[in-house]
Amino acid sequence: MSTSYRSEIHRFGAPAEIRDLHIDEAVALVRDGDAIAVLLDVVQPEQLDTWWADPAYPEVIPHRSLSGVANTGVAVGPMQFLENEKLVVGLADYFAYAGRFNGQLRNTAFARLIHDALHVDTVQVGTWAEFPLTSKREFQPKKEGIYSVPPHCDAIHFSRDPANWPIGENYSELKNQISVFLSVADSNEGTGLVFWDYRPQDFTQLHTLMREFFANQAIPQLEGVPKLVVHGKPGQLHVLNTRVMHAVEQCQAVRRTIGAFLVRHEDSWRMFH
Repeated sequence: MSTSYRSEIHRFGAPAEIRDLHIDEAVALVRDGDAIAVLLDVVQPEQLDTWWADPAYPEVIPHRSLSGVANTGVAVGPMQFLENEKLVVGLADYFAYAGRFNGQLRNTAFARLIHDALHVDTVQVGTWAEFPLTSKREFQPKKEGIYSVPPHCDAIHFSRDPANWPIGENYSELKNQISVFLSVADSNEGTGLVFWDYRPQDFTQLHTLMREFFANQAIPQLEGVPKLVVHGKPGQLHVLNTRVMHAVEQCQAVRRTIGAFLVRHEDSWRMFH
């Protein structure tokens, strides 16, 4: 029988609700738009170092797009901003990484936790290619800038080069793409996760919003939009609607996470990163 955990349920314009939930119940709340974020007390603090040190993960290396951030392997986000030959080469690297490491990533404590709760499959392209399953991220505190991860949204079918991107509109059947991650290390107050009730309709609209932020450190379209800031703590499993615009504030101490994305496709959950 699955375990229930003390959980915080966060919604726009409402105080947090506290109740016990199973992981699949938390994911269903976010999937159905009944919550923006659910934080579940899943892992005891004394166990977190073991989760982070899992030898199945490759070495943490600098992120390709975000300064002060390191991650394992190749993340999907930077791929979505490539085009033409750079996208073809990037996807070859992305799929090769998954082919090499997914077998061992399936056996990580994090992947087993999510699989046991949701019976997840991989995002598959063609007969053999898969998206990578999960990754670790490490954020260094910085004095400059508002956010360690700037405002954006996550949508598996978005791409600067849709003709060559392997995921089409058939993967947009789920309205809400979900980020699920375990907080392994953070400051005492918890790094703020900021959400706006604003959902870009396509890559072009998202790119326009992101360029606005990089030019002016603000996005006028988000002014006056309902906003939510969530502060988690190590040991909590975060289940988040990242299809809406969101950002991560600058951390005040080294921040570490283990996570993945979830989308619903052909009646099953698919996990990737």
